[in-house]
Amino acid sequence: MAISTSSNSRPWLPYVLPMAVYMAFLSVQSNANLVWIYPVKILAVAGVLWFFRNSYTELRPGFSWLAVGVGLVAIIIWIAGDPFYPKVDTLMFQSENWLSRILHSPPPKSSALPVFDPTLILPVVCRWLFIAGRVAGAVLVVPVMEELFWRAFLIRWLDNEDFCAVPVGVFSWSAFAITVLLFGAEHNQWLAGLICGALYNWLLRRTRSITACVIAHAVSNAALAAWVLARGDWKFW
Repeated sequence: MAISTSSNSRPWLPYVLPMAVYMAFLSVQSNANLVWIYPVKILAVAGVLWFFRNSYTELRPGFSWLAVGVGLVAIIIWIAGDPFYPKVDTLMFQSENWLSRILHSPPPKSSALPVFDPTLILPVVCRWLFIAGRVAGAVLVVPVMEELFWRAFLIRWLDNEDFCAVPVGVFSWSAFAITVLLFGAEHNQWLAGLICGALYNWLLRRTRSITACVIAHAVSNAALAAWVLARGDWKFW
């Protein structure tokens, strides 16, 4: 009864709370605590999603080869385009360096985000448990959480606060642009994030399916995990 009452009085809550929990953990996450905080974060988000599971009427059983294709194209662009543009951490460093010169204050120390290498985790069983949990979180939990927030809630809410009255896949160009910009800003690889956000929005318009967007997002994350594990390219994690 509590779930139904909460969802009826605040219909946005089941869509926003999982993302809010994720971002709260992200704000205190660091290389020093990642081994334990990542699984706790994923379990917490999964728990919230499960608690509100009856609210997600947009998630329906189905499969789409188009979604698989979009997911693969998105991650190819993500990886292949990575060397060709500055990331958010680099842009912030440049801005801080510019500001320090104006204010005649000490320059910032570094622009690069530290890369966490899970192959250094010991004992080995803990290493593989962490990696397995990281892949499971990226493929099974994060796509559901993000697609429910970005494309089941926000893109509709931007057009109408009564977002449940807006059919899935129906949105204005302004809502399209805002969600793409915010989706890009959420990632250090902002340009790739913009492109992926646009691709997922296009898929939503084409299929009118949140499930298709979840599949595309999960395929992207699975392909990226495969690349990272095969190449040891930990900066993408």
